Amino acid sequence: MKNILMILAVIAIGFTACEDQNKNLSEEFDKLQKESDSISEAHSALKAQHEQYKVDHSAISQQIAGQELEDSTWLEDLARHEVILQNHEAQMAKHEEFLKGHQELKNTFSTLTAEQMEEQISMMRDNHDAIKNDHDTMRKDHDQIRDELESIRENVNNAVEVDAEETDG
Repeated sequence: MKNILMILAVIAIGFTACEDQNKNLSEEFDKLQKESDSISEAHSALKAQHEQYKVDHSAISQQIAGQELEDSTWLEDLARHEVILQNHEAQMAKHEEFLKGHQELKNTFSTLTAEQMEEQISMMRDNHDAIKNDHDTMRKDHDQIRDELESIRENVNNAVEVDAEETDG
């Protein structure tokens, strides 16, 4: 009888430990889901900013198309911006897939084993870190592109004004 009680006690402790572990993992997952939501909002804002830089880039490219350029580095800068913006688009698409996967995981997380939960949580952390790092890099790239586009725009406008004055004079 004592053996049966001991066995039942061990089983009860085992179930309690598993339930505690699953509860802790679920709480950790909920925290990561909130972080994922926050990252998703930041991602949307960065994507909107990215789209604006694409428009600005296109407008300046069209403005200088066919003009005699005083500085050939403008075209080099615009070509470099084009590559950076395309790279950002690929990164953002990858981020959107990660975030979509995080949302889909929400529906099935409670059905996973503890080991699977731990693996998914670890992957989410890694994804979050990668997205945050990429976002930081994109923000820096956007700042540089903005500054260079403003400089090109200023120089093009100044060149147009000088040409107009020479034509009038």
